[in-house]
Amino acid sequence: MRSPHSALIVAAACLLESGCLVTVFVKETGSDDAETAGAAGSSDANDQMTQEPGPSDTSTSTGEVATTEPMTKTDVGFDSGPDGWEFCSTVLVPCDADNEDIDHALGLNCEGGLKTNGPLTWSGPDGSRRVLSEQLGTTEVFAPTEGSRRVVLSTGDASHVLLTLPEMPTLGNCPVTQTCPSTDWPGNDLDHLPPPIETMPLQCETDKQPPGPGDCSETIESQWGLGGEPLMAYDYTELRFSAVAPTYTAGFAFDFAFLTSEHPKRWPFGHNDMFVAWVASERYTGNIALDPDGNPIAAETLPYEIKYDAMPFDCDEEDCVDLPLREFAFERHAGTAWYEGEIGINPGESIEVVFALFDVGDAIVDSAVLLDGVRWLCAPPPASV
Repeated sequence: MRSPHSALIVAAACLLESGCLVTVFVKETGSDDAETAGAAGSSDANDQMTQEPGPSDTSTSTGEVATTEPMTKTDVGFDSGPDGWEFCSTVLVPCDADNEDIDHALGLNCEGGLKTNGPLTWSGPDGSRRVLSEQLGTTEVFAPTEGSRRVVLSTGDASHVLLTLPEMPTLGNCPVTQTCPSTDWPGNDLDHLPPPIETMPLQCETDKQPPGPGDCSETIESQWGLGGEPLMAYDYTELRFSAVAPTYTAGFAFDFAFLTSEHPKRWPFGHNDMFVAWVASERYTGNIALDPDGNPIAAETLPYEIKYDAMPFDCDEEDCVDLPLREFAFERHAGTAWYEGEIGINPGESIEVVFALFDVGDAIVDSAVLLDGVRWLCAPPPASV
């Protein structure tokens, strides 16, 4: 246990982290064994993995050669507590305003931010991912948390996220008699999740190496099983990257918001579409995509705070709970606010991160996840202190 003085340092360092987000406290577990697999060729759904330029790559996501200037070195301040713990102060300079590179939209490979070790890679249907600068709906609830763009992954066509209900039948190819948006991507269904993801529940201890491969969050296998046998990840899509934590780093975090058309019409009948954020590190191996109460991000288990209510007795037009969903694809459905997924890591270690989204139960009716603000943490997350 840290001394009171050290705890004050942790609290002060936490104040350096910006953004009005809901913090997700991950399960107090241990770590992954250090021998996690590389990212290339992870999905059976695609024979080739597409790559997003890393910090040493001079090409862009459109294949054009980019002229780059040397990155300005960011000043980093250190302060050591009585137990030798260090924290930092860095300022991320958003770099997504002038291009639609996926890594830049996430906050990766920008000055002062997290640099990937090699390129960001993806697998799944080409239409399942998109960089968004557009406003979603009539409110700012789903505005980017960092910079001017964010990324959306969808189990359907990611461009359909921008459609309104009147546009859905023609532009979204989804008749009004169906639950929309809904797109099936034949050939992108998996009977196992790609390495390093291991769905077997694993009981792990805080700050100790896990006893074996598995999911320290103990959330994936049981939720996936709600879709029935055999286990199938329909319309699987993912983003992944590796990174080496700087010497001052104490944690890793990112922002996400989940949206689904499965609720309310197809709830709760085994259509448990899932978002998994897998982190493989020395101290942890497992899913860190959880809501503030520790619920996994799955369509049937979330207590949605933003959802359609057919009979909102106490709802004034300006404060209806479903207001943030209006006038884009998930109107009359359900979603979450921006949440923060985070985990403590060891300075100097290598980590691998996989953001995976897939349909459960069947391949129709879409769910989506917004991603932004991928970053290092200068102070350990509460569950890691």
